[in-house]
Amino acid sequence: MISFVNRYIASIVLLLSVLISSFEITILGKPISNYVNLQLILIYVFKISNPGLNFGKGIFLFLISIISDVLNGLWFGTSGILYFIVFAVAAFQASIKLRSFFISEWISFGVSLIIAYCVFFGLEFLHHETIYKNAQTTHNHMTEIMPLLTNFIITLLVYPIFWFIISKLVSQNAYR
Repeated sequence: MISFVNRYIASIVLLLSVLISSFEITILGKPISNYVNLQLILIYVFKISNPGLNFGKGIFLFLISIISDVLNGLWFGTSGILYFIVFAVAAFQASIKLRSFFISEWISFGVSLIIAYCVFFGLEFLHHETIYKNAQTTHNHMTEIMPLLTNFIITLLVYPIFWFIISKLVSQNAYR
């Protein structure tokens, strides 16, 4: 049982984070998912801390993204696209020699977030939907960019906490 948990710890933690984020936990009247994207942090940090991790050749990542889309009311495939963008950047970063430096990993994570959020905003823009449930119904894109920018900044600032926890504590026992 312990070897199963060690082998699939990344997928289990990611699935739990998706399930927990579907609860209506609010801060200042807005869902916590408006402030931080924990799933993108987890995908990136688990891949960086365990370069051999591939989430079951992407199958687990895809299944978790379907669950996330259903629970959060997103268009089918939206989470999958974002997850695989971050995973691809993390896979590239894990394959180069600089991966042992925290700063280069953090900058690379920021780049992956920028790419993922640009794609997310483009998808939402194409569907003429508001990015967040609490955003105004008018299509003023500046009011939609600010919550996304806030989410980007907080997610980027929270990354070091999860990097430390996962890379120092969990990855020592992870399946390699």
